[in-house]
Amino acid sequence: MNISSFIKEYIAIPVAHAQAPEEVVTLMGKINEQLLNPLIILMFTAAIILFLVGLFNFFQAQSGDGGSDEALKKGKRNMVWGIIGMAIMVSVFGIMNFIGGTLGLDRINPDESADFSGLRPGQ
Repeated sequence: MNISSFIKEYIAIPVAHAQAPEEVVTLMGKINEQLLNPLIILMFTAAIILFLVGLFNFFQAQSGDGGSDEALKKGKRNMVWGIIGMAIMVSVFGIMNFIGGTLGLDRINPDESADFSGLRPGQ
């Protein structure tokens, strides 16, 4: 699913069908809470594991029998990619918090954080 189909199916269609803005904000909050946050945690954990495996390979190749050059390179490569993965996940988490804060979304309870009372028809 690409980003344009995501926007059409989950954001534009409810708005086109005269859904209340709270429902769109609630949907965005649920997507953030139930899909993106666990995915970020999973990817961050994978990056940490990759870094630790690289660290283990590096120390194992460095100690003992002089270590093979290939094992040292593999350990360094895994550590670098682990650090890059952690940096990306921290950046994604920060961007999500920035966007959520800009839109007035609360990470724990998105229903209570946004006040759209002035946008309701008839009020």
